[in-house]
Amino acid sequence: MTRIPRLARGLVVLAMIVTPLPRLVAEDSTRVKPRVVLVTAHDYHFEAPASIPAGTVTFRMKNAGKEVHHLWIVKLDKGKTPSDFVKAMNAWGSALKMPDWATDVGGPNNVGARQTVAGTMTLEPATYMLVCWVPSPDGRPHVMKGMVKPLVVTAKGATPAAEPDADLTMTLDDFSFALSGPLKAGTRTIRFENQATQPHEAVIARLLPNTTMLQAIVWMTSGQAGPAPVVMLGGASGIAQGRHMFVTADFEPGKYVLLCFIPDARDGRPHSAHGMAKEITIEP
Repeated sequence: MTRIPRLARGLVVLAMIVTPLPRLVAEDSTRVKPRVVLVTAHDYHFEAPASIPAGTVTFRMKNAGKEVHHLWIVKLDKGKTPSDFVKAMNAWGSALKMPDWATDVGGPNNVGARQTVAGTMTLEPATYMLVCWVPSPDGRPHVMKGMVKPLVVTAKGATPAAEPDADLTMTLDDFSFALSGPLKAGTRTIRFENQATQPHEAVIARLLPNTTMLQAIVWMTSGQAGPAPVVMLGGASGIAQGRHMFVTADFEPGKYVLLCFIPDARDGRPHSAHGMAKEITIEP
C-alpha cells in the first residue's frame, strides 16, 4: 500500500475542508413535470393506452376525426366494471346522470378536427372510462357510437403529485364561472375548481368576428352542423364537486365564451340555460 507523508495527508484534508463539495439537493416534486399520455380521438373511438401508473398526468388529445371531440374521464368506484358503466350509460342516454359509483374527474374539453388539446389532473389507482359525449349532427352522442374506452390506473409505478403552477383559477358553481383575475393573451395555465353540488364543465371557445354567444351555443348543441362560429380551445371536461384540474392553452386577443352543457340534475336542461354561459374579452 502506498504511504502518504504526514504533511501531504494534512494538505489533502485541508483541501477537502476549503473546497466546496457538490450539494445534494432533494428532489422538489413541484418541479417535476406531469407525465404525458397521448390519446387520439377518431370518429368514433379513442386510441389510448390500456393502463397507466397513478399520479399527475397530462392527457394530450389529438382530434384525428372530422367532428368535434373531447376526452371526458369518469372514475368507477365500489368494484364497478366497464360493463356496468356501459349498461348504465345505455340507460342514461345523453342525460349524463352519473350514479354514486361513477365520478367525473375531468379531461381536455372540446376541440375541432386536426387540433390538439390537453388537460392535467392527478389520478389515484382505479378503473376509469374515457368517454366522448359530444353530439353528432344526427343528434346521437359519440359515446353511443362506440366512443368509450376503459383505462386502468395502477398503483405500480405511481409517481407523486406534480401539479403545475396556475396563472389564475376558474371556479365553477351552480351556475357560474368566476375567475380569480383577468385572463390575458399568451400561453396561460388555468386551474379549474368545482365548488358546486353538481358536476360542471368549462367549454372555452373564441368567437369568430361578427358572431355571438347564442350562435355558439346553438352550433354546439345541434351537432356542429354548418360553419363553426368559434374556434374551440378545449377547457375542462366534467369535474365533480371538490375536484380540480389544469389546462394550458394559447389565448389570442378577442372575445371568448365559457359554457357548461351538462344537464341539470333537477330539470334536465343544460346548465347554459340556467345562466352558466359567460362572455369574456382577452386584451392584447
